[in-house]
Amino acid sequence: MLQRRRRTVSMPNLEPGERVLARASGPDGEVSATNRRLIWPDGSIHWYEIERASWDGDAAHLLVTPVATSEHAGPYRLVLNEPTRLVDVVREQVTASVVITRHVPLSGEHGVQVTGRRRADGSLVWNAVVDAALDLDDPQLRTRLDAAITTVRSEIE
Repeated sequence: MLQRRRRTVSMPNLEPGERVLARASGPDGEVSATNRRLIWPDGSIHWYEIERASWDGDAAHLLVTPVATSEHAGPYRLVLNEPTRLVDVVREQVTASVVITRHVPLSGEHGVQVTGRRRADGSLVWNAVVDAALDLDDPQLRTRLDAAITTVRSEIE
């Protein structure tokens, strides 16, 4: 049986063990999806830091929105000449990073969205985003918030 050898793509500045999964070119340069992050000419973001990524075919750009608790200033609009397989790989990697996500009501239907995302090293990063209608200065609410986060984390850890 004949087997095809995969072409290995190399890039400068990859982390040890990082592999390129897909690439696409754009007017500002190449955009690459690796097993750990999305890389473009002016920056990069790890999969666990991305809340969502969507392709706008009419505008020919990939819109990448970081999680609310990220230090990234996004959203990022990455213009691509042709999306190729890159868009599918981005979607797959972002989805695969999410281990658990739960919205836990704290006051009526308002509550907290707790999400656990897996880093490349296997550890989990936890994000908790509280609905805007809630008052975080309320000590009773803070107690319920801490309990909600602990409950969701206990489902995984």
